[in-house]
Amino acid sequence: MKKLVLLILFVLAIVAIYTFTPARDYLSQDGLQKLQTIISSQGLWAPALFSIIYIFATVFALPGSVLTILGGLLFGALWGTAINLTSATIGASFCFMISRYVGREFVEKLLRKKSSFEGLDEKIGKHGFYSVLYLRLIPLFPFNALNFGLGLTKVSFKDYVLASFIGMLPGCFAYTALGAAGQHVSLTSLESWQDYRVWGPFALVILLTLIPKLIKKR
Repeated sequence: MKKLVLLILFVLAIVAIYTFTPARDYLSQDGLQKLQTIISSQGLWAPALFSIIYIFATVFALPGSVLTILGGLLFGALWGTAINLTSATIGASFCFMISRYVGREFVEKLLRKKSSFEGLDEKIGKHGFYSVLYLRLIPLFPFNALNFGLGLTKVSFKDYVLASFIGMLPGCFAYTALGAAGQHVSLTSLESWQDYRVWGPFALVILLTLIPKLIKKR
């Protein structure tokens, strides 16, 4: 009963954040510009503030791709990737722990009635690292859904964190670099598109869409 109450409170908190706080506006162009201005003005504390915002957004299931691009725009491709990936991994780990504590017991009771699903859960737990890595590498699976969904399985926390960190790296770098390209591109100069820092990220994003086909062949 206690866990059910916590689950309801958590869902209500997410709804309240979307409904009654400025978080609902951060996806807009004006919202992102304001957020960028606030973070940039913090000097040496800017990475820490951005990381806290990213972790908070991940835990409360706010869209993270926009923040990943913003991280590239603020900190560049390399530092931005390090900050984005670390923040995403920490946030995803919190989601996993919340889901594991609140929902795993209920799932175990449900699986006892469904032997076929119980077998699948056993296999996922046995091959936890590769299961999570596979799911993270394929961009078709929603980031937030995996954060909470994998907590309901038998995957160990260690396998989840390590595989998530590695599996999220390619996509994180691609979208961070896409944001960093905004520092170099000029809409009034076609020559800027000859810079690898501009066209490279777009090529990486396209390559990401090919990962599911490569994995399927293997």
